[in-house]
Amino acid sequence: VFVVLLLALSVLTFVVLGLSEWRALDVGGGAVLLAGIAVMGALAVFFGRKLLRIPRSWRSLDRALKGRLAKQIVSGRLTSFGPGFSTPGVCYGFGEQRVEAALPFWNEIASDTRSGHGPATAVGLTDLPVRLHLLTLQPDSPPVLLRAEYPMSAESLVAVEEISDADRAAVRREELDARKFMLIFALVPLVGGLFLPPPLFVAAIFAILGMLFGMRSRKLQRGLYKHGVRGVVEEAVVYRLRSPNSSIVSLVHNYRIGGVMYRVEYLGDLVEPGRRVEFEFLDAGLNGPTALVF
Repeated sequence: VFVVLLLALSVLTFVVLGLSEWRALDVGGGAVLLAGIAVMGALAVFFGRKLLRIPRSWRSLDRALKGRLAKQIVSGRLTSFGPGFSTPGVCYGFGEQRVEAALPFWNEIASDTRSGHGPATAVGLTDLPVRLHLLTLQPDSPPVLLRAEYPMSAESLVAVEEISDADRAAVRREELDARKFMLIFALVPLVGGLFLPPPLFVAAIFAILGMLFGMRSRKLQRGLYKHGVRGVVEEAVVYRLRSPNSSIVSLVHNYRIGGVMYRVEYLGDLVEPGRRVEFEFLDAGLNGPTALVF
C-alpha cells in the first residue's frame, strides 16, 4: 500500500510541476518529465493491480485471527506423506483420500495459498493415526495447515529459559571458527600472489569476509530468553533456496515436533522421522527461529 501511494503521489507531483513549469521547460526537459510520469504511472498501475487481489485474502486472514473463521479437522490413519502434487505445499494421504495443505511462512497465506515455495524433500511417519487442523481462507485454494497431531506429539517438551553465558560463548566460538576458516581459505590465493599480483585481490576479499563473519553477533545481545524443544521428529521438510543474483543454493530444514513445525538452519544431514532430537532457538519474529544448538 505504501509503495502504491508513494508512486501515485510522485506521479501527481510530476504532473503539477509539469503544468506549472511547462512553458519554462525546453524540449529535452519536457521529454524527460513525460518519460518520468509514464514510468511512475506504469509502476503505480502494476503494483495497484497486485494490491487489488489481496483484500479478499486479507479479510479472510483477519477473520481467522479474530476467531471468526472455523477450522476443519481431518483425522485418520496416515498412509503417505510428501510434497504437494498441484500446489507448492505438502500432501497427506489417508488411503485413497488426498489432503493438500499450505504451510505458513513458505506459502503465501496472506494472498494466495497456491503460490510460494515448494519443498524439495518431504518425509514423515506413516501408518499412524494423525489429526490435521486446517484453516480454509479461500474456497478454491488449499487450506493452511495449523497443526498436525501424531500419537507421540503429547510427549514432546517445550521450555523457555534465560540465555546463559555459555550460550553466548558457544555462539561467539562459532563466529570465530567462521573467521578462521575464511582466513585459512585466503592463504591459497595469497601464496599464488607471490608469483602473480591478481590473486592478492582475491586473498584480500576473503580476508575482509573473514573479518565480517567474525564480528560479534547481535542475536544474543537483544534476546533474554531461549526456547528449548525436545521430542520425536514427526515430519522433515527440506526447502532448496537460491541466493539472489547468485548460484549458491542453501538447504533449509523444517521439522515437526509435537505437532508444530520448526524451521532449523544448520549444516548437518537430514534427520529422519522417528528420531528423538533436542534443540534450542531464539525467536526472530518474521525471520523465524534462529538455531542455537541442535
